[in-house]
Amino acid sequence: MKRIILALLITLPLLSFGQKIKVKKGVVTFDGTAVAKVDDDVRNNYKFSTLKGERAFDVVFKGMSASNLEGFQWLELTSVKGKTTEVPYEVLMTSFSVTKLIIKLLSEKHELITTNGIDMAKVEEFFAVEREVLSDKYAKAVVSAKTDEAERQKTVGKYDPFVKDDGTILFGGSRGTKIAGKVYYSQNTYTVQDLDRITVGTAKGCSTCTDVDATTYTDEEFKFDYGSRTMMTGRFSRSFAQIFVEELLGRGYQLQHEAKAYKARLHKERVKVAKENSINLYGVDGSITDKDGKSYKGTVYAIFEKLEIDPAQQQSGMSEMNSIDKFGKFVSIKYKNEKNRERIKKFSAKDNARFCADDKGTEKCFMGMKTKGNALKKLSNASNFGFDNSYFYEIIYKKNDHMVLSKPGEEGTYVLKFSDKKEGFMIDSRKNGKVSGKLAKYISNCKSLAEDIKNGEFDLSNLDNLKQIADEYCNN
Repeated sequence: MKRIILALLITLPLLSFGQKIKVKKGVVTFDGTAVAKVDDDVRNNYKFSTLKGERAFDVVFKGMSASNLEGFQWLELTSVKGKTTEVPYEVLMTSFSVTKLIIKLLSEKHELITTNGIDMAKVEEFFAVEREVLSDKYAKAVVSAKTDEAERQKTVGKYDPFVKDDGTILFGGSRGTKIAGKVYYSQNTYTVQDLDRITVGTAKGCSTCTDVDATTYTDEEFKFDYGSRTMMTGRFSRSFAQIFVEELLGRGYQLQHEAKAYKARLHKERVKVAKENSINLYGVDGSITDKDGKSYKGTVYAIFEKLEIDPAQQQSGMSEMNSIDKFGKFVSIKYKNEKNRERIKKFSAKDNARFCADDKGTEKCFMGMKTKGNALKKLSNASNFGFDNSYFYEIIYKKNDHMVLSKPGEEGTYVLKFSDKKEGFMIDSRKNGKVSGKLAKYISNCKSLAEDIKNGEFDLSNLDNLKQIADEYCNN
């Protein structure tokens, strides 16, 4: 416990405080003024009384260690009536005298001792407050830490690791034949790699410190301290390597091929989450109708966007601009034929196939078609030898076989599809005036509506306006 106190004293910056505290022959003084008496003849025990000798309260300094790096300290105070309470031990000034540190804490934090002496009214108020029983809390933490350490040691014993002088890690002791990985050393850093050359963990220290900072491939960070055995010596230490390997094994890192398997499981989980967050349809109930009107019912698969496996990874937009857009062009269905045998069939948007599918309890229907008005996308695809500009669009409004559709994954991109026209007309982020002129020309057979659109009476970025256009199309 002394070690923990000294560490606090060494790292604590020098703080300015109001009174200069002295203790001489049991008398406590603040800036030369006597304020109280203290009997600290018994180690870790401090009996406080007034200058008249009236007993005020007793203090016992307590502490327990959970490990070489973790410890707990607190003060147990007992009133003259025998009531006890506990408060955390805090260092509020620089001093090698624990007595002075305790006096400073009782004075500044709890105001039990003032320049006028021990405030007995404050003392009575202090003991009237119900506080957390720190001894119970810390005892549970220590028991838990000891239990965890015992479990770690049990795990280590199961592998019985041994690090050879060249860093090779063996399971089964010094005579073991099962190689699990290797330890490397460079510039005060130890690196443990498994059989796949994946770095399982690194440990960094220095030649003047005993505690070591370690990190693992799962981004876990921890410290360990075995005194002089964990001080860096400027060269490879088999003893240190042994300790580090045991620390890793005790925390569940099995070396060998475990990291590769872990990363595979992590990737699988990320794919699962990405699928759940995407607009793609993976194996949902649905049906597909081909261009000839033949229907297939079964399990539908449709990919509208690239999966975002790692949201933290930034993707360049340029690569998307310079590549062929293959998403939203195909749909597949797994179904049973007339002989009740399972079959898989793929359909293309360019063949004007239609399909409906259940998307988390909501039925959505899609229609494959080519569109007018998307010259930039056509140019991008053509420059990359992708001449198919057909996509599956979701039907979001239908009136008299005229429809408004949206492109999955592209918010604000809509398509107007009229029953007497084979191709749809795309409404995207282009300026309203430019799109209006082209749409008016596209539906010139409906003179009145085309004229209104050309005159800018419709804001084509507004979905309700697109529905209105579908309603008014050639209804005269």
